Amino acid sequence: MRYLPYDRWSSVISKTEYEQYFEEGKMIGHGFLLSWDGANIRVAFVYRSTQAYASGVRRSWIIKKVNGTAVTSANAFDLLGPLEAGVQNTIEFLNKEGQTVTLTLTKEEINITPVLDYQVVSHGDKKIGYLVFQDFIDAANPELDAAFSSFVNAGIDEMVLDMRYNGGGSVDVAEYLASWLIGKDFGGQPLVNFRHNDKYASWDTTINLTSKPGGLSLNRLFFIGTSSTASASELIINGASPYLTTVLAGEATHGKPVGMYAFPFTRFEYVVLPICFKGTNADEEGDFFDGLVPELNASDDLSKDFGDPEEDCLAAILSYIDGEATPLKRAGAAYYESKLIERDAPIGEFLKAY
Repeated sequence: MRYLPYDRWSSVISKTEYEQYFEEGKMIGHGFLLSWDGANIRVAFVYRSTQAYASGVRRSWIIKKVNGTAVTSANAFDLLGPLEAGVQNTIEFLNKEGQTVTLTLTKEEINITPVLDYQVVSHGDKKIGYLVFQDFIDAANPELDAAFSSFVNAGIDEMVLDMRYNGGGSVDVAEYLASWLIGKDFGGQPLVNFRHNDKYASWDTTINLTSKPGGLSLNRLFFIGTSSTASASELIINGASPYLTTVLAGEATHGKPVGMYAFPFTRFEYVVLPICFKGTNADEEGDFFDGLVPELNASDDLSKDFGDPEEDCLAAILSYIDGEATPLKRAGAAYYESKLIERDAPIGEFLKAY
């Protein structure tokens, strides 16, 4: 039923998965995302509410073995076992210092923490707000309030929104986030227009930015994206561009300028998510099926933690702020091309952690 080749996303998921993720903000698992850097399996991110995070596991850590067996990109999920509470794994990590850390972790119900990291990065005489955002779900709003309140109180000069693995989600949450970014100066202005086909033109609508007197007031915004940056993430980048300068660092985004409605079946425990509309910004710009093209080409450097000024995507932005040219590959830098290890399941478009 998909309209090929454009529709790569329409899907059906269980009602339990839908409610657990989007409404309750929960998942079952260890709560980390894995990626292959060409040589090792690395932790791409880990939710803050997990046993793994409490035990010190962070982005860039290498997973060597699970229950005594060497891990590869082909066997990682099989070794870690099903997504069921109570499944226990003994995992041998290498931390960022190269030291072996062996942990026994139990899969459990986790409260998803959509804001993976936020901090103020000092760079020269500038204060740069840096926020890593992963999940457009209702649970995000209080975390966004805390992060942006800290940025406003710090008097930041620049803002970097890192959505390199964010596959999208709730448009309401996207509007909430965008209003923190630009709602102070552009409240009431269009963020996104929903455009349907001629049979449902009466459903066309516009989502406006909420006025945010206490929000940020900046002349430009920086974004970090990859091919895993999709949908609501792209909506924010595209939606902000009519109002101020937007600079994307990383690689071309996924290319999903269309959106879904969630329709629950009345007789079955499933929710269908069909592509129903396209999204355009205030200038009616959209249709970026090949992704949004970065102004600053950079690699997803898995060897560095979030917020590290040497991490390639953030380093490209800092160089740009300094007025320096930023080539695709900087001489002498170590590059780890990220290849996410994701579940082959419809919910995996949004929930990437395992």
